[in-house]
Amino acid sequence: MKTNLRLIGGKKLRSPNNFFTRPTTLRVREAIFNILNNKVENSNWLDLFSGTGAISCEAYNHGARKIIAIEKNKINSKICLENLLSLDDIENRKSDIEVICKDVLSWTKPNYERNLSSKIMDLSKLKFDFVYLDPPYDVNFHELVLDQIFKCNFLKKHSIVICEHSPNVYIKKSSLWETIDVRDYGQSRLTFLINVQHP
Repeated sequence: MKTNLRLIGGKKLRSPNNFFTRPTTLRVREAIFNILNNKVENSNWLDLFSGTGAISCEAYNHGARKIIAIEKNKINSKICLENLLSLDDIENRKSDIEVICKDVLSWTKPNYERNLSSKIMDLSKLKFDFVYLDPPYDVNFHELVLDQIFKCNFLKKHSIVICEHSPNVYIKKSSLWETIDVRDYGQSRLTFLINVQHP
């Protein structure tokens, strides 16, 4: 296993020794949590395409109350859980985190029975303050996933959805969401979106 993946603050995380996993860089993670600042405290966090769970771990360390990570690769989902379980005070917080090994495109479908894939939480009532999605850069279904997310009932009125993608990709306008910020960090772009508030 690779061990050069580190959290803000220096803690090492496990990472698979392959070329198919692209963890969010430390620079990008630092930028995200500097932008969100103390809004993360006591929030519910959904991490889509979670990979090794670096973003979920950062959310936990910044005070998120509930964390759900979705990753379809069995090896990566196992590593994601191991990384989360290595964090401080996790013994008292195990019921607050869950890693679900499912395909994101299926899990975010509006009529999908998400509760059937959960072993710990009642997802029928859980709504998220933040949704982070980091699909593979070489695929082009960012907007399909976003469309499904904004049609689901797991967002709050003022939830923020953060999409990490290639700087060559622009998220199109939609009647479902509004782009409130776009930031570029080297080979990564972050697009911050919120619900369009209908009268």
